[in-house]
Amino acid sequence: MTSLSPSHDDCTTPAVRTYLRWLVVSMSMYASLLVTSLFALRAVPPEAIALRAAFGLLPSLPLLLLIWAFARYIREADEMQRQIELQSLALGAMVTGIGFMVAGFLGSAGVFALKGNLVAILVLPALLGSYGVAKAVVQRGYAG
Repeated sequence: MTSLSPSHDDCTTPAVRTYLRWLVVSMSMYASLLVTSLFALRAVPPEAIALRAAFGLLPSLPLLLLIWAFARYIREADEMQRQIELQSLALGAMVTGIGFMVAGFLGSAGVFALKGNLVAILVLPALLGSYGVAKAVVQRGYAG
């Protein structure tokens, strides 16, 4: 699962089952559209900017479905789970933001080179990863 997965102990609730079903659907669509986009972009000439933009944006469409599924899960979760999710998202967002800011400082100092489009692509995976780690930490606080 991705880091947007609910904890293993609550996988029997209807909200979690519905969320996981939509997660699988959206990530399957994302993977297939990403492959389609990459192959299509090889065939589209550089001067066809509108067509290149359309194929470049294609993989982002299923991410809208992921946002909807996660928002629905939060809405249907109980109050304690919502609190855990809120704290986890806040911590994950802060860690990601500060991490990318530090990387920007180091890039500006000439420690290493940053490619803007690669940095932009890495923001969401970094956010999801730090959210997942934060959620494991936050849930431990509620377990004891």
